[in-house]
Amino acid sequence: MFIEIIVVVLIIYSFIRFFISRKSDSLSCLVGKTAIVTGGNSGIGYATSLLLASRGCKVIIADCMNAEKSRDEIIKETGNPLVVYKHLDLASFEAIRQFVKDIGNTEEKIDILINNAGASTASSKVTEDGLNSIMQINYFGAFLLTHLLLDKLKASGSARVIFLGSVSIFTHTVNLNNLNLTDYDPKRALWRLYANSKFCNVFAAQEFGKKLKKFGICVNSVDPGAVKTPIFEKTLKVNSRWNISVPIALALIIFGQDPLSGSQTIFDVATNSKYETKTGGHYSFLCPWFKPKVLRNKKFCDDIWKESENLTKLKEEEKI
Repeated sequence: MFIEIIVVVLIIYSFIRFFISRKSDSLSCLVGKTAIVTGGNSGIGYATSLLLASRGCKVIIADCMNAEKSRDEIIKETGNPLVVYKHLDLASFEAIRQFVKDIGNTEEKIDILINNAGASTASSKVTEDGLNSIMQINYFGAFLLTHLLLDKLKASGSARVIFLGSVSIFTHTVNLNNLNLTDYDPKRALWRLYANSKFCNVFAAQEFGKKLKKFGICVNSVDPGAVKTPIFEKTLKVNSRWNISVPIALALIIFGQDPLSGSQTIFDVATNSKYETKTGGHYSFLCPWFKPKVLRNKKFCDDIWKESENLTKLKEEEKI
């Protein structure tokens, strides 16, 4: 009996590994297109930047960390000289606006925007803008950035925007009262804050998708799956409770991928011709994926959207 169980487990494990190791079949040439990848200095962002550059795309690595080394590595690996680094600190609305101003002076259009940058921990609970640090880096910053880049996205005529989600979205607790939680215990609340921020990214993709469809801009969200990046190590250093560390460790063992594999769905949704009219969806493992049921609630979505506009201090003329 024990042997039979082991055989079944191995078969299931082999199936899972085969399923998650599939590659994008996108054959799109990206010469003449320009992409911004936030958090492109490392992990999934770096891998996504590498894939885009390999197709001739001009890639702007937008990161709060110096990404000159990553830029040089991608240029060397792909032979594409059109890879640049620009500083972007999503924890500062002023820095985001400065970044967008710079883009306005250097780029005619943006064809692809990958809102990839994310954090599972932060050096402080609250940003200079008075917002929860994790929520601002993972969600509010991307929400504001996408709004401010609308003119450049419209200029593309067929732009695509991607927000990154996570399987953790199904454990979210988002409501109007905790959208900007600034008083919390880091050892107990970090994972929930991360889940909430990722849920909000899936929410944002859905709602932006509805609002921007008329401009020919497709917005979708992607769950890259369990990817072996430093973000998990940082989480476990702060929160080593078994009910957090054990599931993460098991997920990495069973579903864990390297960043290049984890970026396949992102790259596919951003470039594949089969997605050229699809918007507001959520994808994972190169397939349409599930969303929390609450995202079908129009009032909930409208309320969260309006509160997000308020918290990001959008000017009236910047709203959609």
